Amino acid sequence: MKESLLDSLGWRKYIGQETSTHTGEPVLARDIRRYALAVDDHNPIFFDENAAKEGKYRGLTAPMGYISWAVGVPGSEKAAKDLGEDGLATFVGVPEIPDAWTLGWVRGGEEIEFIRPVYVNDRVTVRGKIVDMSEKAGKSGSLIFVTSEFVYTNQDGQELARHRVTMIATPRKES
Repeated sequence: MKESLLDSLGWRKYIGQETSTHTGEPVLARDIRRYALAVDDHNPIFFDENAAKEGKYRGLTAPMGYISWAVGVPGSEKAAKDLGEDGLATFVGVPEIPDAWTLGWVRGGEEIEFIRPVYVNDRVTVRGKIVDMSEKAGKSGSLIFVTSEFVYTNQDGQELARHRVTMIATPRKES
């Protein structure tokens, strides 16, 4: 019986292991405004502190999708010469394990649960863990499904969001 790709890579031992933790810089009002404009969300709670306080917020808050931008992608700030052939240095959901980048990756799906808002001056930390890996035979060969969960917290340890990402890997084709 042929050994599976997942077994030949020796990746099963990484299920349940935490990945690196990363804390972003303090959130700036300017960055919240720019993000809101970029996603075309003109809700005044992102631009006007009084409007935010008149609502249920203690001050300017960020749009929900901002959470991942608050920390950035750990390791993604690299010089152009250090980027991969696909222009990436790293990608949320691709596991930080040996030989990960020898495979080709696509995003298989994700779920995000928003728990608390992100405010100006928050320092957002993300912690990740590989929660599952499986392998299936596809039309063009083996596919490895890697599911990771990322938990975002603020400087007070309050949980802000949970993000579950499934990435699909397959051997790269010879050119």
